[in-house]
Parts: sequence; C-alpha cells; structure tokens
Amino acid sequence: MSRTKILKNIKKNTANRVQKEHFEYKKLSFEDKKAAFIDALKRAGGEIVDTTEGFDVVLEAEFGVCENAACFINSQKERKNYSFYESIAIVLNEENLFDTMHEAMQRVAIDDFGIFLSGPSKTADIEQSLVIGAHGAKRVGIFLIQTPSL
Repeated sequence: MSRTKILKNIKKNTANRVQKEHFEYKKLSFEDKKAAFIDALKRAGGEIVDTTEGFDVVLEAEFGVCENAACFINSQKERKNYSFYESIAIVLNEENLFDTMHEAMQRVAIDDFGIFLSGPSKTADIEQSLVIGAHGAKRVGIFLIQTPSL
C-alpha cells in the first residue's frame, strides 16, 4: 500500500472526532499532603530517603501527586535515566505537591519529554509472576526538600 493511500485512509477514518464530555468529579483533597504522598509512595513500592547517596542517578521532579505518589520529571536529557539505572533518587520539593493527577495535569508543560514516576518498575506475566525492575529501576527513593521560608 502506498504512503499516499495510507495517509488518505487515516484521514478518512479520523475525520469525525468525538468531543470529550465534561464530567463533574468530587475533588479529592488531603489535609496533610506530605503524609498522603508518603503513604501512596509506600503502596507503590518506593521509599522516602534522607540522602541521595547510594543511588545510581539523581533526578529532580517539578512536582508530585499525593493520590498516587507520581513525580513529574520534564527533561529530554534525563530520558535514558528512567530505564537504564537500577536505582533512582528523585529530589522533590514538599511545596510542589498536588492532591490529584487531574490537578497536576492542568499544570503540565512539556518542553521535550516528560514522565510521571511513582516507584520501581513492576510487571507481571499471564501467570501472575511479579517482576520488579524489568522495564526500569528496581529501587526508587524520594528525597523531600523544603523551600526555606524568607
């Protein structure tokens, strides 16, 4: 099939776009964002660390999400670091925590490449055998910092 024919078929089959319906949702809000983030991080298999020493690579997150402990890292130059290293430390400012992914996505501005990371890589096959680190890090530690008050 020629390139022109393929592109023509794609255009023909994607011409009718479906509008997303607006939906109302109950806004999730955490009183103690740091505690909620830490709890979600533990459930995801990550850990809070007090030093970045001993990790293969250190990345800086723009912000984190309390409901699932996802940290947003926006950098093309860091792209290889997400999957090549067995242990990743992520530096995250406590002041940059959002309650939900919905709230966080309103603030995402991707320059070249961005990723949400929330813990070690996990995958399971059809036999339900869990493998940690198959597609990324085996260990993810979050180093929380505070912005000094003026």
